[in-house]
This record gives sequence, C-alpha cells and structure tokens, in this order.
Amino acid sequence: MIRAAMIGFGGIAQSHKNSYLSLEKRGIPVKLVAICDIDPKAFESRVKINIDTGEAGLGGDFRTYTDLEEMLANEQIDLIDICLPTPLHAEYAIKMLERGYHVQSEKPMALTEEDCRRMIEARDRSGKQLMIGQCLRFYRQYEFLKACIEDGRYGKVTAAHFERLSGPPRWGWNNWYMKPELSGGVIYDLHIHDCDMIRWLFGEPKAFSAVAAATFVKHDTVFVQYYYENLPVSAVAEWSLKGTGFRAGYRVGFEKASVIFDENGVTVYSKEDGAAEKIEIAPYGGIEAEIEYFVDCIEKGIAPEKNMPESSARTVAIANKLLYSADHMGERMEFDAPKYGN
Repeated sequence: MIRAAMIGFGGIAQSHKNSYLSLEKRGIPVKLVAICDIDPKAFESRVKINIDTGEAGLGGDFRTYTDLEEMLANEQIDLIDICLPTPLHAEYAIKMLERGYHVQSEKPMALTEEDCRRMIEARDRSGKQLMIGQCLRFYRQYEFLKACIEDGRYGKVTAAHFERLSGPPRWGWNNWYMKPELSGGVIYDLHIHDCDMIRWLFGEPKAFSAVAAATFVKHDTVFVQYYYENLPVSAVAEWSLKGTGFRAGYRVGFEKASVIFDENGVTVYSKEDGAAEKIEIAPYGGIEAEIEYFVDCIEKGIAPEKNMPESSARTVAIANKLLYSADHMGERMEFDAPKYGN
C-alpha cells in the first residue's frame, strides 16, 4: 500500500484528492493519509476553477495540517503529491526527494530549465521516483488519438490543431496566476498541456513560433505554430474569454479521416463517405489515471516511462523559448532538445 500526502489544497488539488479517494474505492493500493496547506480556510471551502473538480468538501479518511514539518513527523508517507503554485514546484520537489519520498508534482515542472535539471538530479541522487502532472497523456481522448497515429488506421496525419480556452484564472492564492512572473502566463499554465501533447504525438519539433496578446495581463492569449517536416501543427491558448467556461480540444486530419475532440466528445469523420462515428470514452479522468499509473510504477520499482520528468523538462524548454518568440514578434525558434544525465 502506497501512503500518499498532498502539499497544497487549492483548485487543482480538489481533483487530486477526489482521484485518491476513487482509487482507494476501486481497490488500487494507494491511500491518501494527509493534506497540508498553510491556509486553514483551504479546508473549509471548495475553490472553483475552470474545470469540474468533482465532489465538494473534504470527504475521505485523512488528516489535515497547516504545518508541513508537523505532517511529515506525524505521518508515514511514501508519496508526496505537490499541488503548490508553479514557483514552488522545484523547491519542494527537491526537498521531498532528498528526504526520501517519491514525488508527483503538478505541471509545469518548473519555470526554468535549470530548475528542471536540478529536480532530475535530485531524483537521481535520492533513488526515488519523480513524475510531473502532464496529465493529458492519461486522458482517454488523447490516448485514442495517439493510438490512431501509431497504428495508422486512418493513414498519415496531414494537419493538426489544438486549443485550450478559458476565462482569466482569478481563483489562485493571492491571485498568483495573473502575475506572469509567477505563473508564466497562459503559455505555462494552459498551452503547456498542448505543447507536451504535440511532442508526445509527433516527436520533437524542428522549430516553433508564437504571437501573443495582453487583454488582462501579459501573454494571456497565444497562437503557436510548430514546424515539422510536411506537417502543419498549430495551437491556441486563451485566458481572455471572460464569462466563459473552460474548453479544450483538437482537430487532426488524416489521409482517410478527420478526428475531432470538442464539447460533443471525440468523433471520427470519414473523408470517403462523410460518415461520423462517435467514440466511446472511459468515464474517469486523466488525473486519476495518472496517479494510478505512478502508484503502479512505485509498487514495481520502475521509472514512469510514459511520463518521464526528462520529457516534462523539454516541454518547459520549449515554453521558455515560446515566451521569447512572443516577445519578439513571433520570431521562429529552432529547437535542439536538451539532454539530461549521461
């Protein structure tokens, strides 16, 4: 049995908490034993964010703390799940790894390539496992697309577009999302998911470019072009749609069909006869599947190959260059994927 504890109980942490409770009910060998947040009010109300985080309230058989050292002293813990604001990811991941815990940390891995490298080095020194919450790799809608590409059922991909759209995220602690120096803006918060997914589906891009706008804060709308050999790939991410709910999806053209994920789910449209096939998707979400996968890796003593931190670090490297491109009128940035370790 893997005993898990969470650090941070803001918006996305609600999904993590509910995922642990669901996994325990399903008989997966993991138990959430404790949650720590410096704000005691975090345990009294549910933070509303741009996605449905599930059942409100605490629920479950776990203890709450406002002091991290007290939690670590009082609880037997195998896995630390970090749901803190982005600027704290590297600091706490490194501390927890060095103190002998396995660590799962929310995306983005960090704000700088150097911090990503330090996290990987801390994992190597500790002998523990580290995984970053690039959860789209575990959502069935994206796993289906990955399978379509890999088995060639509709032929080769001819074009692809991805999007993640939301109103301004003003629910964060001390409004940290709306401070680009802390959050990295929409590139690091929203587009980081599609950037990681594009790499997972198509490999490393040769180059990329970004143009951005500022409606409420700097870089709260971004349009990105990824350059592959004979394959146009684009993406858009927005925080500027005030008053709207969160939306995400993709449109991917193949030689024989188009695969579209939108508010109607995943649909395959045949290019031969125009027939539409609705794809049935498993009901539970990517965060639950992600935690289940990492627990299995820990139980087996193996690295999380589906979602290695080295890959998450390369996504951060691209995000960093996209910020530069956005600040320089969409300058095309060549990409030589960084390497880690020996």
